[in-house]
Amino acid sequence: MTPLPFTQLHLNHAPGAFLPHIHNYSLSVDFHGESVTSGVPPLSLTIDGCGSRSRRPCTTASTCSRFSSLSLPAAPSLPAPEEHMQDRGPSPPQQGHVNWNPFQRVGAFLCELVERVFVGAIEKSRPFPPNVDPTVQLSGNFSPVPESPLQKQLQIEGALPSCLDGVYVRNGANPRFEPVAGHHLFDGDGMLHAVSFSGGSASYAARFTCTNRLIEEERLGRAIFPKAVGELHGHTGIARLLLFWARSLIGLVDASKGMGVANAGVIFFNGTLLAMSEDDLPYSVHVTKDGDLFTEGRFDFDGQISSSMIAHPKLDPNTGELFALSYSILQQPYLRYFNFSRNGMKERDVEISLAQPAMVHDFAITERFVIIPDQQVVFNVRTMLQGGSPVFYDKAKTPRYGVLPRHAVDEKSIEWIDVPDCFCFHFWNAWEDENGEDTVVIGSCMTPPDTIFNTCDEPFRSVLSEIRLNRRTRTSTRRQIVPMNLEAGRVNERYTGRKTRYVYLAIAEPWPRVSGVAKVDLNACGSGETEENVVGKHMFEKGCYGGEPIFVPRSEDPTADEDDGYILTYVHNEDTDKSELLVLDAKSPSLAKLAAVKLPSRVPYGFHGTFVPAHKLREQ
Repeated sequence: MTPLPFTQLHLNHAPGAFLPHIHNYSLSVDFHGESVTSGVPPLSLTIDGCGSRSRRPCTTASTCSRFSSLSLPAAPSLPAPEEHMQDRGPSPPQQGHVNWNPFQRVGAFLCELVERVFVGAIEKSRPFPPNVDPTVQLSGNFSPVPESPLQKQLQIEGALPSCLDGVYVRNGANPRFEPVAGHHLFDGDGMLHAVSFSGGSASYAARFTCTNRLIEEERLGRAIFPKAVGELHGHTGIARLLLFWARSLIGLVDASKGMGVANAGVIFFNGTLLAMSEDDLPYSVHVTKDGDLFTEGRFDFDGQISSSMIAHPKLDPNTGELFALSYSILQQPYLRYFNFSRNGMKERDVEISLAQPAMVHDFAITERFVIIPDQQVVFNVRTMLQGGSPVFYDKAKTPRYGVLPRHAVDEKSIEWIDVPDCFCFHFWNAWEDENGEDTVVIGSCMTPPDTIFNTCDEPFRSVLSEIRLNRRTRTSTRRQIVPMNLEAGRVNERYTGRKTRYVYLAIAEPWPRVSGVAKVDLNACGSGETEENVVGKHMFEKGCYGGEPIFVPRSEDPTADEDDGYILTYVHNEDTDKSELLVLDAKSPSLAKLAAVKLPSRVPYGFHGTFVPAHKLREQ
């Protein structure tokens, strides 16, 4: 047997500053008496495991620090979870040892060496732009938090409505490990924050969604999967993709069970709570009777889908059907549309022909159609060869919206209508106009279109707009409704796909923070250059910022007023570093605060959520 080209590995560590349970390591390698030291992460480490997929909490306990000088190290081993599991709820079963063979251990060392000495050195020689600079993207209340175990009987300022019975779950990005390179807000691991309501009291829990990605990184004790937005830029992005491919090829990491972060959307469908991001299948999460969260596993609708699903599927409140899209950036077809019956049975995929892969983060439905955007933010992996980002704004492209019958069997019946100079990252609702020709789409038109992904000199704008698609003439019009930046929000979802009067949106000023909530009357005839159409506004207190507001109906009464209900939104006080959940009166012109649930731990700014009534939870 050929001897290995080194005799000993020496591992030293010191506490890291990013999170208290992360340590920084250096690795010394003796090449037959000549010592070389680099900042390579350990090849042998002992860490706590991530929770299993069988209704166990995703555990994120401390990384252990029992290391010494060793000859060609063994692969990571996992201690019994009880060592670090106080107050974490039921302990997950102990994971087994990863048995790396000598070839794999040498491969691991070489990959780490290339990453840190070559790729990392190149990245550190150039400053990160703000949109992928970890010190910017993870500053203040955008920084991650550990899991928060279930806590009951929370302090409440004011009084919770007695009819508020269920759980509000909001998703967000929360990186488990310190970034090794660039990091974008969208790259973090998914964490769900849940406030449960019952009998005027409230409880809170925050848990990671145990994705395959997170389980693998817990096993290895560091960030290892490529970050789609933060890392994959230019030649170093290609190098990181090749390194990940090499690690997968020799069996150091398993990407076959998914690479997604499940950090964006959340929806309750057919008795299952789904956490989603558009880079993977959804993950099923179980809500316990007392309000805790447990990841059940990657959810493929009983084997009916194998590709990713975007984070904004649409649920028809009348039929119970679920509508969704899936897009690919590497191969045709670049876009697929599919739907499920209320019982979870899937219809056949409809392949949508696009000239180039485009970001389709959201879409809309009406009672008869799905509205599919083909907009100017596109993907081109070849631009990485030229040192650029694979996600970019194609100024030569005219955006268009496709109007497709909901139960189409192919794309032949789709009607494409150009909508110049319009990029909507999110759509709030759509319906068919009484004139029988127009489809009305309500969304926030964002400029510059790629401002979320790339550094832009132009100021950010996200303007609430009414877009009319005339199916007879194949033309469109667009009307600004309110001039302020409004991004992230909801309608009363009993009206999804049907004419809506009110929409509740986050006031995204100063971007990227949210300073309040606006209620907009879509029937109002005021000027879009003023705030005349804003019929309710709640501004947060000084130093306080929030996120997406959602609407919760007061009752199940189908004849109730559209705005008869409550607005829920998380708010964080940056001066006191305290977080709370606000309950606002949706009918009030001031969106008056009815109650504030004082939360036991900080809730970072996040993405999208949903409210699941108690009677629906019993369907799990």
